Amino acid sequence: MNLGINSTKFTKVSDITIPDVYFKRMSTGVKEFDTIFGNGILPGSAATVTAQAGCGKTTLLLQLLENLSNNGYSTGYASGEENTFQLAFTCKRLNVKSVSIANETDIDVLSNAMNDLDILVIDSFQALTSKKKMNSRELEKYAVSTLCKRAKDAECALIFVMHLTKDGKLKGSTLVPHSVDVNIMLSHDADSPDDTARIISTYKNRFGSTVDIEANIGRNGFDIKGKKARERVMSKAARKSKLHNGIMEMDPPYITEKGIMNKFNLTKGQAYIALKELTDADKLVKFGRGKAAIWKKTVVAPATV
Repeated sequence: MNLGINSTKFTKVSDITIPDVYFKRMSTGVKEFDTIFGNGILPGSAATVTAQAGCGKTTLLLQLLENLSNNGYSTGYASGEENTFQLAFTCKRLNVKSVSIANETDIDVLSNAMNDLDILVIDSFQALTSKKKMNSRELEKYAVSTLCKRAKDAECALIFVMHLTKDGKLKGSTLVPHSVDVNIMLSHDADSPDDTARIISTYKNRFGSTVDIEANIGRNGFDIKGKKARERVMSKAARKSKLHNGIMEMDPPYITEKGIMNKFNLTKGQAYIALKELTDADKLVKFGRGKAAIWKKTVVAPATV
């Protein structure tokens, strides 16, 4: 697979000239949006945005593109999920006016479109198609290699919208998140009683820090300005520890996935991850499979003298 990374000889860092494009970040004009990508979006970079259905992926990305358009950048949103009338209707509600939208899923057509764009959102990666005959794995590799390489050559930033399964797992292989530069997860804020509260988490960033941005979503889109950005490593550890402790303090003789989803306001994917982490740490033992699965706390025998 060719991502534009060629073999080179060992060279002193002091003798390497860094291309100018690395210093030309695209700014949305909104500090919080820029922070998600590491102080602006690097031309030619590739990113993923992942979330459960209904979290606001389309809303977030249309607002992001509109802010970039208002700053003079050429933006495109290609959808294989909604027709242009549905997208235009959403844009009207969000007061998005300057973003170019299209119904297009062909990999080669989208690759060529990047020649005239500064940033392209593809919604979604799983909807991509090709006129060339290939199986799903070959199509996945072709899409990543073709689109990521063209993004770098055309200095067009690229964002893939990614789908999750009902269990909260990424659909398909992990090829895409491993190949891109930035991975972003949009999720409900499990610590907030407000159903509109979201956490925008950058959990991989080759060109900046990993952070959490707190935001609220409403009819007119995301209210993100002035929201606090937090270093993700610390905040994630604190939230994880709080959740794990809460699960271990539960009174029932056994624990169920649905039980902790209801008690801690978790998605199915978040519950699965928490239970797996506690099981891997030998704090819980799993019995059964599927919906009938239950978890029991590990009983530690008292030390003998």
